[in-house]
Amino acid sequence: MRNKGKKIKHYKGSFDTGKFKRRKMIRWVLVLVVLFVASYFFAPPILDAGSKIWHTAIKGKPDASQSQLNNSEQETTQPTQQPTPTPQPTPEPKPDGDWRVVLIESVATPELAQQTAQQLVAQGAKYAVISLKTADGTVQYASAVPTAAGSLSAAPFDAAGAAAAMKQAGIVPVAEIWAYRDPLACYTDRSMAIAYGSGKGMLWLDNSAQAGGKPWLNPYSPVARQYILDLALEAVSMGYEQIIFNGVHFPLVKSTAGASFGDTQGKAFDVILNETIQQWQTTLNEKGAECWFAYSAAAITGEDLRIAGAPVGSLAMQNLIVELPGEMPDANAVLTACAGAAVGKQLVYRTAKDPQPELREVAKQAGYEQPLIG
Repeated sequence: MRNKGKKIKHYKGSFDTGKFKRRKMIRWVLVLVVLFVASYFFAPPILDAGSKIWHTAIKGKPDASQSQLNNSEQETTQPTQQPTPTPQPTPEPKPDGDWRVVLIESVATPELAQQTAQQLVAQGAKYAVISLKTADGTVQYASAVPTAAGSLSAAPFDAAGAAAAMKQAGIVPVAEIWAYRDPLACYTDRSMAIAYGSGKGMLWLDNSAQAGGKPWLNPYSPVARQYILDLALEAVSMGYEQIIFNGVHFPLVKSTAGASFGDTQGKAFDVILNETIQQWQTTLNEKGAECWFAYSAAAITGEDLRIAGAPVGSLAMQNLIVELPGEMPDANAVLTACAGAAVGKQLVYRTAKDPQPELREVAKQAGYEQPLIG
């Protein structure tokens, strides 16, 4: 009978020596490293593919990650477009305000001048016209011009203070000076006056003495021309930025047959006036002042030739003030006619009262600035 061998039992851990355990641990570490590396490289494509399948096949929507990717690709491939700035509307220039005649009584003291200036601002005015020499020859301030000594007002006002008050309020001070219509300065220096007959010291009058006739300054007299210019230059030195010359013309009479103008050098009325206008204009412009010349509408269009012997609109002034008569059958037509007779000149029209909107619009269309009121 054959003897059966005994079975040998193997118990777990019987061969787990220290060396064996270390090898086993290293194997597991290697396995984990391999799995980690594989997941790092293969998991994102798998997840992206699954996500794409889910959104397109099941939900019918594009993959969000793919959309972001496409958008980012478009941003990198297409040039960046700068937003077009919204154009800002250009502000329309504000029109100049009206010209307003200021009475001497309203600027007699600095306090009154300041109050008047504020009133002009409230009315929307831009220019304050102050008469420094009136149509009766009176010089209304304490002028230092020697020829004005016999023409000074008994109660002169502070012309420089009035100009300063206007400028402080933003109003442009304008001095109005009457020129040859002057019955006072003739007696201070008779060489400035129009003589009568032979010219031996007798003053020519624009009417009989019994009817209130008055003498006139002689437009041909260099002394008379310089007197008016000196007053204008004095006004500029006191702060007046613009000068209005009124009465720059010959006497308003039917005939000057009895008048003696002295040495005229053969120059016609319009020629001597043209030379005077150019002289005054150039001299004042060099001082930084602008000058205006005021004439009736009839003189500008040539209906009245007594003033200059020719239409005033043809003379050399740069700036012209059209004085409208108090009663006009058609003011619109008058303004249009004067603008046509004074092409190339800067125009202002003067009225006794605030013009109606219709007249303002017609004047604007004809090229006039704002009106001179008063």
